[in-house]
Amino acid sequence: MKDRAGSWRRVASGEGTGPPAVVARAALAGLAGLYGLGLALYRAAYDVGLIHPRRLPCPVIGIGNLTVGGTGKTTFTRWLARWLLHRGYHPAILSRGYRSAAGEGPLVVADGGGLRAPVEISGDEPQMLGRSLPGVPVVIGRNRVRSGAVACRKLGADVCLLDDGFQYWRLKKDLELVLVDASCPFGYGALLPRGLLREPLQALRRADAVLLTHADQARAETVASVMRALHERAPAACLATTRHSAVELASLAGEHCAPVSRLGNGRWAALSSVGQPASFEATLAAAGATDILPFRFPDHHRYRLAEIRAVVERARQAGCQAIVTTEKDAVKLEATWFGDLPCWVLRVDLEFLSGQDEIQQLLCTRLGARAGKEAPHYQTA
Repeated sequence: MKDRAGSWRRVASGEGTGPPAVVARAALAGLAGLYGLGLALYRAAYDVGLIHPRRLPCPVIGIGNLTVGGTGKTTFTRWLARWLLHRGYHPAILSRGYRSAAGEGPLVVADGGGLRAPVEISGDEPQMLGRSLPGVPVVIGRNRVRSGAVACRKLGADVCLLDDGFQYWRLKKDLELVLVDASCPFGYGALLPRGLLREPLQALRRADAVLLTHADQARAETVASVMRALHERAPAACLATTRHSAVELASLAGEHCAPVSRLGNGRWAALSSVGQPASFEATLAAAGATDILPFRFPDHHRYRLAEIRAVVERARQAGCQAIVTTEKDAVKLEATWFGDLPCWVLRVDLEFLSGQDEIQQLLCTRLGARAGKEAPHYQTA
């Protein structure tokens, strides 16, 4: 479990000290300058009309972020898909399908009636969405214009959710929703690879709404400071704060469930390959886990049997009574790999701490406007 990403973060954040770290930061700053120049030229081609984005026959909601790493986009995308289903829409999710075999695509992972591609083909996040959202098509591929056309014309979608879509400019969007992680909201203030930013912070002005995720894992004064900074950078955007709330534990084999209160008993091994493993572990702690032994793998890691057996052995030696993992990781694991050591999956939901009514009213207004009809007013009751 070599933590190359962790080493890079220590350099980028300034935590790493000494001559090697200083030299590395200088080199990364030079590369960031080149990246920023290329990005600015590409974005300018859209701004001046040299490249024209394509429009789908249905509304498109972009869900993205400014930084690399986990901000909770997948959990929010699932929440939004369920919200739309509840209101009579037929949403579809368009994903790039990182580490999938889709290529340009489109590849239908789920058609609204069931799964059509295994995790080895789809990648972990699209597979998780397809399994947990019955009735919602999931289409992957680098060319999301084509994916969207398939979703609308063949799968009956009347609204498309563009997962990781803030920097995808080939598709015209009706709404831009941006997620910012409370643990590192502004990516160390520098573009990739010197920092975590995909775009300069002023890009937030394109956002219609900004959601501060994992807000419960930051101090109140930090949240207040970040929200003020977000308002300054995106003065016209709706602002909200959210947390990931633990719902229940499910056995990896899917045979039974247990209350999250079980986490308060004994020691647990926390297995994850997500962008922000510390956030997963903090969610476990908030649900009652007081003794956690973390096993962190790189984001989107494809587990091998030997790796899991090594984790099981170390967990046993450390006195862990069970292993707990994420929903995203669960789609890549087999219950038989763990022998007789129980493996549980922590199921989570998105919970708004503030701004939910404003976000939902914004959704109703924009979707109604695109449909050419009066927007329904969101009722809080």
